[in-house]
Amino acid sequence: MSRGSYQDLRRHLLEEEEGADFVSYDDDDLQAAARLKRKRHRVRACLWISCGVFIIALIGVGLFFGTGGIKNTFFPHKHSRLGKYKHAAVASDVTQCSQIGRDILEKLEGNAVDAAIASLLCMGLTDPQSMGLGGGFFMTIYNRTTGESYSIDARETAPLNATEDMYYHNESSTNGGLAIGVPGEIRGYEDAWRDYGSSHLSWSDLFKPAIDMAQNGFKVPKSLENALNDFLDDHKSSDIKTTYPQFWKTYHNSKTGEYYKEGEVIKLPELSQTLVTLSKEGADAFYQGSLTSLILEEFRSSGAIIGEEDLKQYKAVTQKSLKVKLTNGYTIYAPESPSSGAILMFILNILDGYNITPDDVKTTDGQVLTYHRIIEAFKFAYAKRTDLADGAFWPNVTNLVANLTSRAYADSIREMIWDNQTHPYQYYGPTFYQDNKTSTAHLSVVDKFGNAVSVTSTVNTRFGSKVFGAKTGIVWNNEMDDFATSNKPNDFDVYPSPANKIVPKKRPLSSMCPAVFVDSEGDVRLVVGAAGGSKITTATAYVAARVMWFGENIEQAIDALRLHHQLLPPYFSYETGFNMEIVKGLKAKGHNASEIAVGKSIVQGIVRDGGYLYANSDYRKGGLTAGY
Repeated sequence: MSRGSYQDLRRHLLEEEEGADFVSYDDDDLQAAARLKRKRHRVRACLWISCGVFIIALIGVGLFFGTGGIKNTFFPHKHSRLGKYKHAAVASDVTQCSQIGRDILEKLEGNAVDAAIASLLCMGLTDPQSMGLGGGFFMTIYNRTTGESYSIDARETAPLNATEDMYYHNESSTNGGLAIGVPGEIRGYEDAWRDYGSSHLSWSDLFKPAIDMAQNGFKVPKSLENALNDFLDDHKSSDIKTTYPQFWKTYHNSKTGEYYKEGEVIKLPELSQTLVTLSKEGADAFYQGSLTSLILEEFRSSGAIIGEEDLKQYKAVTQKSLKVKLTNGYTIYAPESPSSGAILMFILNILDGYNITPDDVKTTDGQVLTYHRIIEAFKFAYAKRTDLADGAFWPNVTNLVANLTSRAYADSIREMIWDNQTHPYQYYGPTFYQDNKTSTAHLSVVDKFGNAVSVTSTVNTRFGSKVFGAKTGIVWNNEMDDFATSNKPNDFDVYPSPANKIVPKKRPLSSMCPAVFVDSEGDVRLVVGAAGGSKITTATAYVAARVMWFGENIEQAIDALRLHHQLLPPYFSYETGFNMEIVKGLKAKGHNASEIAVGKSIVQGIVRDGGYLYANSDYRKGGLTAGY
């Protein structure tokens, strides 16, 4: 069979099984799928009988649940689709972007970095509420050949004219031009491609799918429809066409007279031209080239204080990843501060000492104790998080990160966790607070060479600063809100962290922690990261713990309803539907609890197990994985 017909057969089988809960895309499963297809005519003959049996069973199940047979299920009723691939996998927020990454890996034989950049460019179109050219990212890259990991910090920076007190007098750090930090997204992409991309794919090759989408149109995903509806709900008192003319022009469907809905085809002409220019001229077009005057014009008209020198001086930072080794032989790689990579490692280092096994979570009592320990690890970690900052501006960070990645320090903190009760927040040593509210997007990639990329990107809150570029089509970030923007205490009389105060060219603290887990043989075992503001780090740790110690596959780990605690406010949150017997048991240990809607954090992950890659995109946002 030719390579072309082989690929066509695989895709044909996948399309026929689109409604399935398990996506398989490897040679063994092709044969099984073909056999299954031959048997389908026999199955149809049994459908009427099956329907009758199903109706009877449904009545029985209804009676069982109606009479209290099961009080709560730990997994949500809706769940995602687990992808199984032989060679490579991509897990993103948006199905089409996963497929673009897959095509870069399979058709063009690119590597994980190539696929990540092409997928991210796609996500900037389909996920504009979360990320794009107007934002920034953290990327963790693992090279299987060298066994080394590097991270790229393309986080936004404070403008040269920024001051520590610029928001102390009621100026907005969330809406409008003053909230915009110097974007790093496209500079980071170029650095990643130049230093770690495959040698045979050009920079412009990676832009072609996104340019085609922007020029010729793409179907609106459900997540974008939801974001548009939320934006409209938040601005009911505004005349959108007058207040946000570019938003109206971009997202109002002239054919229907309404805003775009899932499945409708949208085109982005301004952004497509920006992408074409970047594909031809490189990142310099943005920072000191043909696009710069347009960008500065958009900044000036919005009230931003970013100038020509800000763009010219911006640099992404590449350095060796932080690493920590666990007792199972896994090494965790994640970015340096001001990401929360060290916080993720600290949480997992604490939990590693408990030697958690699947048997520990078989009973309600076992689950209560295990989740209590997890919550306590979250609380200790978030107490330390308030001292993290951009190490180039806060020298104490070096020693703090050394402690957070030290097994001895994790052991000493574990000894402070009491199994019978929790404690008031002062017990955990908090010094300052940091309120973090972001809308982010995460992407995980593993290629056929065994390389991996874990990258989390953001424009901060939904649609960033709400400044929509009329000339460039770019949604600009409001990353300045991630700094300490007040000098006043919060409701618990805790002050903002001086480590995170505003300084020109400084990067603000972030919860993002894209991670790669590698075994003792140097093979990638887990690639994971999350979106969701302050819940990013706990969601990433939670899923990683479930994979490593609960015995769950990546789908089960991501689908499982989540817990979160960030020390302040002084309660843990649990997603709607979480087992209330566990919540009750945690309350008995002194915890306060608050229910939250499902979907406040979004996780994308890939696991290697038994010669296959298993990938999962979080059902909470609706994307699907792709691979081959």
